[in-house]
Amino acid sequence: MMEKEKEMLWSMTEQLSALLRGETAQAVEATDGDPVEIRALAEAVNRLIHAFAEARPFLLALAAGDLCQEPPARNQLIAPFKHLHSSLRHLTWQTQQIAAGDLTQQVDFLGEFSVAFNQLITNLRDKQRTEEQLRYVSSHDTMTDVYNRSFFSEELARLDRGRHFPVSIIVVDLDGLKEINDTRGHAAGDRLIQQAARVLTSAVRGEDVVARIGGDEFAIILPGADLEAAARVLERIRDEEAAYNCEQTEFFLGMSLGLATASSRGDLDLTHKQADRLMYEDKAARKVKTTGIRM
Repeated sequence: MMEKEKEMLWSMTEQLSALLRGETAQAVEATDGDPVEIRALAEAVNRLIHAFAEARPFLLALAAGDLCQEPPARNQLIAPFKHLHSSLRHLTWQTQQIAAGDLTQQVDFLGEFSVAFNQLITNLRDKQRTEEQLRYVSSHDTMTDVYNRSFFSEELARLDRGRHFPVSIIVVDLDGLKEINDTRGHAAGDRLIQQAARVLTSAVRGEDVVARIGGDEFAIILPGADLEAAARVLERIRDEEAAYNCEQTEFFLGMSLGLATASSRGDLDLTHKQADRLMYEDKAARKVKTTGIRM
């Protein structure tokens, strides 16, 4: 082997060693006078040096978590990292979807990380489900599935602070619940309460709020309903009540109703009291009608 060939081999060895040390390597220059084997080897070493130089910015960016740096094309050195880069980009998108509330995301392309990630999503779904159940329980009456008194009060206060008037309120009181509890037991009384809730919810509009605010008392908030619109809802309640009593085989459903309307902000509590008073007037009138006894 000639001295020049030895020098070329030594130069290529030095450049390859520099690459392994993480240093910048210089291209090896071969001439037409060099043997074909040396020229071919120099060309291969230079391609490797170029591939390293091309890959370095991408790999450094990837190591720093910068996924905006695009991988160089047709560079086999970074083929596994290109796949990782693509996976991390997709994972970033999935994480953004999760942050936006989408807990259906699953990962199946990152080995053990996928298992941990998917378990995290499962835990988040369980937590979300528990929170939804707690929110539901905190705002609903467990016996009837309509809203409870706490939610009714909060909604009344919210509407009172708003500007969307008129708002109407219907107060409902079951007739004869105590008698059913005393003669047929509380389970029968509970069934009567549940049936009353079904009658009320079937008669109201989609935006209306039906709430059980006492043992035998319900209240309905009708946002945006003037007295005429609210009266139509009350009439539907009477129709549903009559339809139930035509078909029922267990007991008679009787409800005393009171309706009042607030036309402006700041008087919904007063409107509720007015509806409550009118409900008692209706109860007294129904008592006279059915028994002849004036209350």
